[in-house]
Amino acid sequence: MKIAIIAGWILLAIETALVLYMFVQPNVGDDAAGRGMALGFGIILGPVLLISAALFIWGQRGGPRVAFWTGFGIMAIPLAFIVINSGSRKFGELDRAAGKARSLTFDDKRLTRLSRAIEAEDTATVRAIIAEGPVDFTARSRAGRTPLGRAIEHAADYWSTPVALEPVRMLLAAGAKPLPNVISPEYSQGEPDAHLMIAWVFGQNYKNTLPLLDMLFAAGADPNTRDNDGAPLYISPQATLPVLEMFAKHGADFTATDTRSDRLGWSGAMVAAQLGKWDLVSFFLEHGVRVDHRGADGTTLRSIIAEKKKEGASSEDLAPVMRSIEAALRAGA
Repeated sequence: MKIAIIAGWILLAIETALVLYMFVQPNVGDDAAGRGMALGFGIILGPVLLISAALFIWGQRGGPRVAFWTGFGIMAIPLAFIVINSGSRKFGELDRAAGKARSLTFDDKRLTRLSRAIEAEDTATVRAIIAEGPVDFTARSRAGRTPLGRAIEHAADYWSTPVALEPVRMLLAAGAKPLPNVISPEYSQGEPDAHLMIAWVFGQNYKNTLPLLDMLFAAGADPNTRDNDGAPLYISPQATLPVLEMFAKHGADFTATDTRSDRLGWSGAMVAAQLGKWDLVSFFLEHGVRVDHRGADGTTLRSIIAEKKKEGASSEDLAPVMRSIEAALRAGA
């Protein structure tokens, strides 16, 4: 009981200081959403703290035992929350570390050394390991990555530097093939396209994406790869002009249509117009998409543009698109 009393007074002191801080420091953010949040929490937590403190002190000074433990329990909730939250974060860190270890570990110790050198962006070691002799490019780590898949996965990461592209280039030069399933992680709802290497790289859309796609296409990867739902990649909302220009450089066919039920049969130009990506509309019309194409629901590029005009699309945005449409009509596209 004595330990509980000491712990209760420590909790009461800490939480009193925290609530007082909330009252004197009302702004917890630089934007409008953050301003006043601390004060609001203080107003809510202040009465709760007073009630729990009253129960705790009453129970300690002759009141019913239940009052003491109720007050103590209420005061312990923030501490329990902190412990649970910290434990959850730690568990997540351990889980991510275990996942990283699986992705780097092969049955062949040489390939494990190779994958760790790739992770460290140690190009000298990668080069030396490749020079030791033929690499089994079909082997898979415990997380299902081939050596090339691991190099691609690392190069595509948001935090990776341009140096991370070098191991990919080295492995391709040594004979690795950019097959669709070189990454192929354990299936999860969050990354179904990871079983389709080009679709997965396309979806990352980070600083190394363009040079990585260029390398992979040059090595034989299919620029007409579709996503996990069977839709052309260029119809994705993630499509940008630089990426599509990279696909075009390697001979992609932009005439395939959408497979989504609400846009069934829509061309890339139609989807781009619906999304307000006017630069992409012009791109598609210049790369073989017919201006008079009609979707399964009867929608056309012109009808989408007309609807966008009603919604307030500016003439400045639409001018280049209209010129592209006129040019396509003159060319008979």
